[in-house]
Amino acid sequence: MESINIICLLWKGDFRGRDYNEKDVYSLKKNIDRYIDREYKFYCLTNDMSADVPAEKIQLLNNWPGWWSKVELFRPDLPPGRTLYMDLDSHIVGRLQPILECEGNLVMFNSNKPCRMWYDLQDDGWLYRYQAATMLFDPGALSWIYDKFAMCPERFMFKYRSEQDMYGDWIPDQPTFPDHWMMKLESLKGKKEFPKGIIIITGKPGRDSFRDPAFAPWLKKYWV
Repeated sequence: MESINIICLLWKGDFRGRDYNEKDVYSLKKNIDRYIDREYKFYCLTNDMSADVPAEKIQLLNNWPGWWSKVELFRPDLPPGRTLYMDLDSHIVGRLQPILECEGNLVMFNSNKPCRMWYDLQDDGWLYRYQAATMLFDPGALSWIYDKFAMCPERFMFKYRSEQDMYGDWIPDQPTFPDHWMMKLESLKGKKEFPKGIIIITGKPGRDSFRDPAFAPWLKKYWV
């Protein structure tokens, strides 16, 4: 069984209430160790090379704000080999093997929003095609995305709400993971358990904490 690269983004700064820190990287690694079935190398793309994290750090070259720095995942100089990206507010609650064995140069989750919404809000930069909190990819395979964005980042950050909406416009026909493998944390409010088959739970649930959501304390037994 071949090893895999796993990479996260630790961007420090003021951006729409994002406050990720080194502890989140440690928590993610601990979570990965519980559910992975193969050897892996852990990387952290960051604008703080002094950060104390359990990963090999990779310097952000452009320091684009917040989630826009995820575009640097398409840099051609990232470590070679099949790579899984995960947001720091993601929690693994099932075996990672099905996700790691999917095929495609870039695989994401569907947004699960009605197609009509993509077009109704397109003028405001919303293209509800993908959920890019989890991405399986081959580094360099789509390096043109990084090159194109880097030519005029301000223009694209103004045009689109987020990088995943930009992907919905630029690469609308990428393969996607089965919908039932992922669930938004917000959707667990009022539930005592999550449906069988879920592998990833992701997202910041409004004003609640993704680290220890008060509305679902039972979740911690799965990711700690």
